[in-house]
Amino acid sequence: MAKEIVAELIESGFTIKLVLADSLYGKSSQFIRKLAEYKLDYVVAIRSNHGVWLPAGQSVRANKWCKSNRTFSNKKSETRYIRKIIYGKRRAITYWEITTEAGW
Repeated sequence: MAKEIVAELIESGFTIKLVLADSLYGKSSQFIRKLAEYKLDYVVAIRSNHGVWLPAGQSVRANKWCKSNRTFSNKKSETRYIRKIIYGKRRAITYWEITTEAGW
């Protein structure tokens, strides 16, 4: 469904600079392939138990965790930890892990 919406919008002349999606779409390989087909930048949520198959000879590298503060619209803040994950030798896909738990 979502991949058809993206195709319809582009074919109707809309310019899409960035696609944001929740984990329902983040786990959809068809949706991600459609975004890649149109060369669209995207940010999608994925669940912590989401697995990824790597082509032979590829690897995943995780950088060190960095501490940051997230401030919400109600002015409350929460400590978060973030690290960059580099996927494959060509680094075609990069993602970040974010958690509220230290030393995750």
